[in-house]
Amino acid sequence: MMANVADRSVGEFYDEPGMKWSLRSVGRHLHPGSEEATVNLAARADAAGFAHGGVIVEIASALGAPARFVARRFASRVVCVDMDRRMHTAAMAANRDQGMDRLVQPVLARAERLPLANVSCDGAWSQDALCHMDKAAVLAEVGRVLKPGSVLAFTDFIARPSITEHDLAGLKRLWAFPSLFTVPTYVSQLDRLGFEVMLAEDRTTAIAAQRRGGLPDDDLWWNDFVQKWGAAQANARLEAGQAWQSLLLAGRTGHATFIARKAPQRKVP
Repeated sequence: MMANVADRSVGEFYDEPGMKWSLRSVGRHLHPGSEEATVNLAARADAAGFAHGGVIVEIASALGAPARFVARRFASRVVCVDMDRRMHTAAMAANRDQGMDRLVQPVLARAERLPLANVSCDGAWSQDALCHMDKAAVLAEVGRVLKPGSVLAFTDFIARPSITEHDLAGLKRLWAFPSLFTVPTYVSQLDRLGFEVMLAEDRTTAIAAQRRGGLPDDDLWWNDFVQKWGAAQANARLEAGQAWQSLLLAGRTGHATFIARKAPQRKVP
């Protein structure tokens, strides 16, 4: 195991072997629950008045599968902001292959500094990405670029009150999580930024029930993984997965869904 390695960066976590492991673990949408989780978030966002048509900004779009779904589901143009060049290139290729390069537009940038004009977006979307970022800065940027009355829909990994500093240090080292917010912390941040929080739901139990179990070819897959990238890489991925599952089972981490609306402009009497 890699007990003494330095904290892993996001780029290191999503290197080529990391992507292979992630796709194997959670599917092509790269989120717990895979496409079903994307569909579920879209339904909740739609019920809250998520924009149909217009421009949607997606925070950390990865390979772009959820963004393509959102573009189709809401008849929107999706601006996908991600800082990883490999994912950026892969997303552009997939968009072209699916004839969606005009509707889904990857932008290589940090979410803490969105290269978008003030009040230029009709909605915002993110799935399980703020865990890797300065969450307060990203939410402030989303608030800046959203039009008044627009809806932000996102999911993220969360901390629970029993989490320890040791747990957080392990997640930083193994998962490139600089920090995790609790549900109340997210609500407080959104409220401070002028959002109306419409939904803040701990969905850990539901997501855990959708967790992909072992597959018949697991042994063969792991043997191939070790042959290609080495035992140290395999052990690192196994350690990360086991650490997260241990914290979930102990009730110290989880997963949550949030829907919030930017406050509409007040009419001047």
